[in-house]
Amino acid sequence: MSPVDRIYRFLWDRHRRPSPWARRLYKRMTRRGIAPGYPFETDFFGLQYRGNLANNIDFDIYFYGAFEKPLLFFLRDAMRMIAPGQAAPGDTDCIEPVFIDIGANVGQHSLFMAAQGARVHAFEPFAPVREQMLGQIEANALASITLHPVALGRQDTHLPFFAPTGNNAGIGSFDPGTADKGNIPIGELELVRADDYFPRHRIDRIDLVKIDVEGFEKMALAGLRETLRRTRPVIVCEVSHGNPLSFASLEELRAHLPNDYRLFT
Repeated sequence: MSPVDRIYRFLWDRHRRPSPWARRLYKRMTRRGIAPGYPFETDFFGLQYRGNLANNIDFDIYFYGAFEKPLLFFLRDAMRMIAPGQAAPGDTDCIEPVFIDIGANVGQHSLFMAAQGARVHAFEPFAPVREQMLGQIEANALASITLHPVALGRQDTHLPFFAPTGNNAGIGSFDPGTADKGNIPIGELELVRADDYFPRHRIDRIDLVKIDVEGFEKMALAGLRETLRRTRPVIVCEVSHGNPLSFASLEELRAHLPNDYRLFT
């Protein structure tokens, strides 16, 4: 380790509290390849969150309080518009809003929505990030989150999965094109068709859906056609482009949604 690198590590060991200065230091260490894994626990909207700075999502939670904070607040506000008010103790008439997290990863979005009072069904087929999420659920005794160890696709099947190799644990995908990002094949993982799977698991009401599946969104939506037509939820979907599995046009995207959906970017 060079003298400069030793100075960086010395400073980090003594000043690693969440601060703009520590954030810049850790980023510089990451670029130099000397950033240590740093496990931490922090408050996350009233929940306990356990993470590690070696994960990009956890890095943002440690230093900024959340990852994709504007998206989290949009989901929260949309849910409050759909199902205003909270159930009083013993109130059996209040309908619990339901949030579907497709591509849940380490579970940040699911944890946040559970903290806002939603019933959550989270889908994550990749075991390393799913196990971290399961640990968060257990640590917070969250009975409102159901974690499904499968992905959603056009049909029930198994496909090769391409796992991330760097600090960004959120880019694993069934899209072979993600190998360009450094992902590597790790074998086949299970996919299910939501239109068949949801009824079997009594997922009837759906208010909000988040889809972040790194280029596989067309296949996920293809298996959700009847469910979306029946429930018409608010959908927040990351849409990739330019890959063989991507939507070829806006018209093709619209064809995978129920009639009269309004699209915003």
